[in-house]
Amino acid sequence: MRPWRYASGQLGLTLVSESFGTYVAFFYLERLGLSAALYALGRTLYALWDAVNDPLFGHLSDRTRTPWGRRRPWLLWGLPLFLLAYLLAFGVPEWARSPQVLPYYFLLAVFLYEGAATLVWVNYGALFPEMFRSLAERARAAALRRGTELFGLLLGIALAPLLFARVDFLGMALLFAGLALLAFLLFLPGIREDPKAGSGLGLLPSFRLVLGNRAFLVVALVGLLFEFGRMVIQTGMAFYATYSLGLPEGATAFLFAAVFLVALPSVFLWGWLAGALGGKRAWRLAHLLMGLAALLLFLPQGLLPALLVGALVGVGFAGVRVTGEVVMAKVIDLDAERTGTRREGAYYSLVGLFGRASGALVGLSFALLGPLFGYVSGEDPGPNPGLAFRFLVAVIPGAAILLAYALAALFPDEVRA
Repeated sequence: MRPWRYASGQLGLTLVSESFGTYVAFFYLERLGLSAALYALGRTLYALWDAVNDPLFGHLSDRTRTPWGRRRPWLLWGLPLFLLAYLLAFGVPEWARSPQVLPYYFLLAVFLYEGAATLVWVNYGALFPEMFRSLAERARAAALRRGTELFGLLLGIALAPLLFARVDFLGMALLFAGLALLAFLLFLPGIREDPKAGSGLGLLPSFRLVLGNRAFLVVALVGLLFEFGRMVIQTGMAFYATYSLGLPEGATAFLFAAVFLVALPSVFLWGWLAGALGGKRAWRLAHLLMGLAALLLFLPQGLLPALLVGALVGVGFAGVRVTGEVVMAKVIDLDAERTGTRREGAYYSLVGLFGRASGALVGLSFALLGPLFGYVSGEDPGPNPGLAFRFLVAVIPGAAILLAYALAALFPDEVRA
């Protein structure tokens, strides 16, 4: 597959996933009046189910043998389900908006969406190490993939507030689902897989080997902390703009634009740094930069200072994305050399499990705002919501990503990306 075709799949997945992850809390809490406690409960219950379906989907993908490959069949039916679940999450009918029904609808919507998301992300990510084998190929493909991801973030996050302010959340979801469908139609015909590749190991032996890989465990734990911090920033940004900076709802678009417009060209800088410094050093540097930048989000009192800090966050974000891709692919290669089987699905499913576990932590972070600051929902924001959301988008993610930087030091030096 040509890198640009693979990257088009990333664009479609990013448009849907990031607009969902960033604005579903704002939609249900601020627009529909769901309480922060019930939102946290829903995300936590899903995280428990995720602990089962993530490794299960990854193992089934690795064990699939068809003339069309291992990943393609799952993607062909998983992607339409993914788009449908996304539309159902934002297309809440009137009968489901009552306080008695809304929590159950939210729980059903998030289970359906996140289950479909697990299926498509695991199989999409598992294609990367198999299709791009050399360091040079991976560096180019990772930079292009992360570049299209950032373009998707720019549309799916920065543009979203302007859209839902005019056409509401369902109109936004319909537009993004249509664009994602076009991207998937470019991506799917280009999939090329080795029909002989696969894992003959059972579920437990396969995951026992993965979990016994020290390098992988470091990558997974670092990834969990980074994803948690990233999603807290993204999910809390609309609240931060409204309550902490006193800006109109549409101003969230400018804050996200500052992050992603700077991050977009930064992917090529980080591709060069990974080669110059080595994968591990560049990976750690990116986490350090983003963690410090996140803490600085506590300080701005207006739009311009927030834009400057957002640009710094964007540079760190681009670095973590590019360097993490190369590090992860090398870990999988070394495992394949040692065991004689390629189990990308098992690895990426567990990475996804750790990453989606961050959703429960995001929910718990929102739940903390009640006892700490008195925030309940948009209808009862408490005495100081501005301070509450400064704490949410700066202190919590900054501490998490700096902890990820510290843990990354445990990555074995002999595993060179």
